[in-house]
Amino acid sequence: MSRYKVLLSYDGHNYHGWQSQQRDITIQDTIQEALSIIHKRPIKIVGSGRTDAGVHALNQVFHFDSELNISEDKWPLAINTLLPKDIYIKKVEQVNSDFHARFDAIGKKYRYYLNMGEYDPFMKDHVYQLGYQLNLKLMREAVNIFVGKHDFSSFCQNSYEEIADQTREIYGLSITHDHDLVCFEFVGDGFMRYMVRMLVQTLIEVGKERLSIAEVKKMLEACDKKACPYNAKPEGLYLVDVYYPD
Repeated sequence: MSRYKVLLSYDGHNYHGWQSQQRDITIQDTIQEALSIIHKRPIKIVGSGRTDAGVHALNQVFHFDSELNISEDKWPLAINTLLPKDIYIKKVEQVNSDFHARFDAIGKKYRYYLNMGEYDPFMKDHVYQLGYQLNLKLMREAVNIFVGKHDFSSFCQNSYEEIADQTREIYGLSITHDHDLVCFEFVGDGFMRYMVRMLVQTLIEVGKERLSIAEVKKMLEACDKKACPYNAKPEGLYLVDVYYPD
């Protein structure tokens, strides 16, 4: 039995997120179905983490175990042949049997895109169509509040029963723009449920001048699940990279 690490990309628009569900179509279930056909038996995969419904990935990672004698370079074609066109296996490599896609990950990078300009129907499922000019200068000042190691209890929807320690470190947070297209980039040691989207929408509220930088700082320091009522739409969010020790 060999273990394989898989790098893939997907458009999350047509899926109810990554994680398996009984009633809704997910990325995980779709890939497991393809691998089960190849193996002629049920196959389970383990992802580096969840992405929510409508969220996309450029470089998601999962692992699976197989007894089949298929070379690394042949695996992508074998799996992609059985997948829909909005999920694509980029690379498969054999790894040590103790490799774990989730527990071995030491960091992740996310990007969030929004359009401040006129509504664009061609980007509606891949960029948040805000249609509102933001004060980017204020937003760039506000990002400094989140960089570093903090308790992000106010900016995630995980309960303390799920995750007791909700301290995370954000190594870098930048806001860039190309005309009306704005890109938020987050790099950190880990992100909890809705954390990136809640941070993004909070920064958007700063950009709308509806929320002051002092109020944002107070929200973070409160460590209160009711402190942040904001959550940006999912279609603008992309998992860009998952980092491992090697």
